[in-house]
Formats: sequence, C-alpha cells, structure tokens
Amino acid sequence: MLAVTGTAGRFGRLALTAVLGLAAHRTEVVALTRDPARADADPDRPDVPTRRADFARPDTLAASLAGVRRLLLVSTERSPQRLHLHAAAVEAAVTAGVEHVVYTSVVRAADPDNPVPEAADHRRTELLLAGSGLPHTVLRFNVWPQMLLLTGLARLAVAHGELPSGAADGRVGYITREDTARAAARVLTGAAGGGAGARTVLDVTGPGLTDADVAAALTEATGRPVRHRPVADADVPGALTALGVPAPLAAGWGENDPFRRRGWFDVPDDGTTRRLLGREPVTLTGFFAAHRAELLAGTP
Repeated sequence: MLAVTGTAGRFGRLALTAVLGLAAHRTEVVALTRDPARADADPDRPDVPTRRADFARPDTLAASLAGVRRLLLVSTERSPQRLHLHAAAVEAAVTAGVEHVVYTSVVRAADPDNPVPEAADHRRTELLLAGSGLPHTVLRFNVWPQMLLLTGLARLAVAHGELPSGAADGRVGYITREDTARAAARVLTGAAGGGAGARTVLDVTGPGLTDADVAAALTEATGRPVRHRPVADADVPGALTALGVPAPLAAGWGENDPFRRRGWFDVPDDGTTRRLLGREPVTLTGFFAAHRAELLAGTP
C-alpha cells in the first residue's frame, strides 16, 4: 500500500492526485491527514480511503500506518513543534514496518552552516531518517514560485513596474509546487526509475534565476514592463510594503534576500529533476503565463 501524509493541505492533495494517476490500482493508495473532516470537505480532493494520522498523537500513528509499504512523508509547516512531529512520524514508520519513506525537504538542508531558518528542522529530520534504519529518499525542493503569488509580490511588481530586492545577483532554482508533487509521486510509485535506493538524496530544482530574471519573466508573461530595483537589506521590507505587500509577508520574504544573495538557493540541476518528472520542468515564464490573469488583476 502507498500512503501520502498531509492530504488536507495543497501539496499533499497534489501529490495524492499524482500518485493515483500512477498507481496500478486505486485501492493501493491511502490518504493520511490529521483532519479527515477538512479533507473530506475539499471538493478537489480525490475520493480515496482516508485515515486519521495526527503526528501530535504518536500513540495512534502505528495503527494509521498499518499495511503501508511506501510512505510519502510531507513535512509539516514550520513551527516550534515540527521536529517532534517529524520524529513521531519516523518512529511510527519504523514500528509499522514501512519499507520505504519519501521525505520532502529543502535544498542544502544538510549543510550545518545553512542560515536559512527553514532548513534546520529539515536537516535534523534527515538525520533522524538516516539513523532510523528505514530505506528512504529525501527530496530537497527549491523555492516554489507560488510564494511570489501568495505574498502578492508578483502581481504588485507588474502593477508598479518594479521588483525591489536585496538579493543582487543571487540565484534561485524556482520549481513549481505541481512539479515537486509530481516528482514525489513518481519516486513513491517507482515511476521515476533508479535513484531511490536505501538512502538517497535528490535535489528537485529549476535553473538558477536572479531577481532581474524574475522581472524579465514577469515582463514576458504579462506584456507589462517590470524591472528589478536593487535596495539595501534594511530597506527591503519598506520597499515591499510601499508596493502593497502586507507587512508580515514583506518581512518574511525580505529576510531571505541575504541568503539568496549568498547562493543558498542556487543549486545546479544535473538532470535529476528532468528524470524524476519524466519531462522538462515548467519554466518560471511558463508559470507566470499560466497565472497571467491573476498577475494583471487591478492593472489599468
């Protein structure tokens, strides 16, 4: 049996849908979530058997994983409890006799010098998996361009004609959430072929792009001129809020500018992503073009 955790969330739902499209039989797939009622209320979620799997209740997890052969362990949202939740899931997988775990991590997570706040829990979870004895595949995702939509930054950059940042020539290998979900599903089901052995780490990333490249992609996709405007780190939150980005999102996005500038999201793609997907990844321009109406909303 194949199982996917976090299926009430957007990534988990995408991965579950992709797994169903690849599995030989739908009956081989089970959805895991801490909130079955929320999952059942989602009209876009596939109709598959659902089990409650609450990482905060470790005494119940082994039963949730009964009969599961391969598990896609979708990392939880960043919180003070995240590592404890992940540890409970790994321990339950060992107890339940899961044969292989696929875990969603982030690029350069293993580097102990990585200053990106998101990386620390992933590094420790990868170590937990390595010490568990479980055969596993770690998929290290680069940044989803959906984050540029979620913050409103991409739309506001189009409206104002400028993308302010302190990232300078720092590159990010943007990879869409849909592509990462597809890659995870293909590894889980074995459709991706080799490279998913007892202990495998794979980067899932796109070509490295600077913020000037992001501005150019917005221009090409929308037909509206957008330029990159370099600003000092201390001025980034103010520059973003001046565009209309809500202050908390501006602070959160801006905190990564020094890390982008120093290359922490610049991960060369050696062809692994293409192999995992079975095709070329969606380009940033292609992603923006698919969201053109959203990006142009409110522009004169």
